[in-house]
Amino acid sequence: MKQFNPILIKPLSIVERNESIILDNIPGIRNSVQRMQDAKNLPDIMPLIGDIWQTGELHLHFADTGVGKSTLAVAESDKISKGENFLFLNNHNNPMTVLYYDFELSDRQFRKRYTDDFGNEYPFSERFYIDSIDFPELLKANPDKSFEDVLFAKIRHDIDMVNPQILVFDNITYLSMQTTQKTDVALETMRRLIDLKKEKSLSILVLAHTPKIDLTGPLTINSLAGSKHLSNFADSVSAIGKSSQGSNIRYIKQIKPSRNGEMIYDIENVITCELVKKGSMLTFEFIDFNTEYEHLKQRDNTEQRNEKIEIAKELHTSGKRYDEIALELLGSKSLKGTIYKWLNPKNQNPV
Repeated sequence: MKQFNPILIKPLSIVERNESIILDNIPGIRNSVQRMQDAKNLPDIMPLIGDIWQTGELHLHFADTGVGKSTLAVAESDKISKGENFLFLNNHNNPMTVLYYDFELSDRQFRKRYTDDFGNEYPFSERFYIDSIDFPELLKANPDKSFEDVLFAKIRHDIDMVNPQILVFDNITYLSMQTTQKTDVALETMRRLIDLKKEKSLSILVLAHTPKIDLTGPLTINSLAGSKHLSNFADSVSAIGKSSQGSNIRYIKQIKPSRNGEMIYDIENVITCELVKKGSMLTFEFIDFNTEYEHLKQRDNTEQRNEKIEIAKELHTSGKRYDEIALELLGSKSLKGTIYKWLNPKNQNPV
């Protein structure tokens, strides 16, 4: 038998291996006892918006244009600044200082949104700081600096001034329009926000605009399209969908759950809300829990429906249950009654 002769590789010396790597300020490796002790001294992880967003997380929230992501973010920030729950979603924190960067509304638009027909303004908390950034003026004053350097110098300055626990970015896709530099501004911003989160012990909410979303299909991480890579930097992700049930009906869905939370509001159990003006506050009002399928536009014509019925028959013959077929063809197990009616048109109730 032919013997295997391994190739001998001369090991590099420590100096040779590390000659271009600086490790002076890197802490040493911990054992399990030390890691447990360090974890005990960290602040508790608490819900901000129930299981959707928790303290210490960078949460990414996305939606199409005009769906209401800014309205949702302001309503959530308002409640967090007052130590109150948003909708039925628990907030186990005392009032917190919120720093919100609004790149969507002008001052006039913001005031109109939070003023009633009689001129009464909504009573925001003084802990809620919300403003825009004058990018042209900042870049004009710093022509030799990169866009990201100027942006984060401004953010750090504001953080030092107001000492927030919460940072909101509305929205990150706006930033790419503020510079002609070739770098991926949104991606670099997410990287730097992660560093800032750790350094300043912040909880961060980032809003992202998506391309036109197909209203006939469920929201997934793929709905972010070109911005999909942003989700890799987020601890958790959620989305707002526009419902076919009415012009002001929306639904909120978890896309990527928190590591410390649960996937509760998925395709089978989305949060259905109505976009309403309550007094001087534009906000979301809870209606019910539904399957996402109930909110989607139906695109089946007779031919497509008949095709699905034939597929359903084949799946049932192969041994699949009604709920399994419903999930595969209609996107929800709760629609097993529809499958039953397709396969048993003379009967009405599934067995």
